[in-house]
Amino acid sequence: MTNMKVSLIIPTRNEQHCIGKVIREVPRDIVNEIVIIDGHSTDKTWEEAKAALRPEDKLVMQKGKGYGGAFLEAFDIVTGDVVIMMDADGSHNPSDIPAIVEKVRRGYEYVMASRYAVGGHSEDDTIIRWFGNRMFTWMTNVIHGTNVTDSLYLFTAVTRDGLKKLKLESHGFEFCTEILVKAHRAGLKFAEVPAVERARFAGKSKVNAFWHGLKILRMILRRYRD
Repeated sequence: MTNMKVSLIIPTRNEQHCIGKVIREVPRDIVNEIVIIDGHSTDKTWEEAKAALRPEDKLVMQKGKGYGGAFLEAFDIVTGDVVIMMDADGSHNPSDIPAIVEKVRRGYEYVMASRYAVGGHSEDDTIIRWFGNRMFTWMTNVIHGTNVTDSLYLFTAVTRDGLKKLKLESHGFEFCTEILVKAHRAGLKFAEVPAVERARFAGKSKVNAFWHGLKILRMILRRYRD
């Protein structure tokens, strides 16, 4: 795929001291459009993002709720041929975007950054997170026939045509599993690139390991079975 337009979606909620730096790290020679969709932040996230964005970018307030819900709304806003999804806290390094986009240029339709692919690692893993990530990835591969190394790291690119084949519904963090499984079932051509997960720049994680883990587990075990 040549001469393609690349859009980047970043959902935010109370990511002051993170989002501005993340936006400024984005390689703008590759990314043509950034869409920030804010989940009703109560800090200075909106102002910080607005100051860092360019005229061709978009800053919108989320109508609904949830991590997955933010992406679902943003999909109707972006205009790129390729859509990249990443987090706002600094854990996803924008310097990995060129490698992700290069895979798309080579014909892959769904490209995932992975902490556990050869050459990748995490600077923020705990033993519990490491075990949970590995367990959920293994279960997803076994139950749904995928072949990935890091199913919960949603630093991902998908082509616009590929995205149209997916009927995505999840509004929570289980969106990470839903999009992966549906992309596999739709027959999209997969690739992974190794990535280094950084510690978040500031603030606290929005993920509750227990409750969000249960939702993801339910998604893996119950949804999409024939």
